[in-house]
Amino acid sequence: MDKYDRMLLSALMENGRASYAELARKVNLSAPAVAERVAKLESSGVITGYQANVDLAKVGLPIQCLIELRLTQHGNQKAYDEMIRIPQLTECHRVTGDSCVIMRGAVASMIELEDLINRVAQFGSSKTSIVLSSAFEKRIPLGQLEGNGKNGA
Repeated sequence: MDKYDRMLLSALMENGRASYAELARKVNLSAPAVAERVAKLESSGVITGYQANVDLAKVGLPIQCLIELRLTQHGNQKAYDEMIRIPQLTECHRVTGDSCVIMRGAVASMIELEDLINRVAQFGSSKTSIVLSSAFEKRIPLGQLEGNGKNGA
């Protein structure tokens, strides 16, 4: 990974549908060079896919929350298997610290949020925070890799 690969990743995260010509202008390379680099990033598994960003409020899910969960039984696979079936949960991460799991959810109403909290609480003690706004989302700390001698830089 060099600075051009990092710049391409950043540009693709900003707009995964950008053409090779657009990407080439952003990173100051030719379109064929960009196409080759993107193909290598895909084949090496650095780029794992492309997805649409969805405004959850516009699809009827204006309330987003973060739920921290301390499982009653740590590492309970049955709990994870059941949580994956809760459609209001959009992310679920096993973590270190006081909580075992941190989840992100989206719901249509406060009543639905209360139901979600009650459903999650069957697995342990939980703490829920409502997302008021997001300063930024889904970025890669690519700038930290610049010039540190790692990953081919």
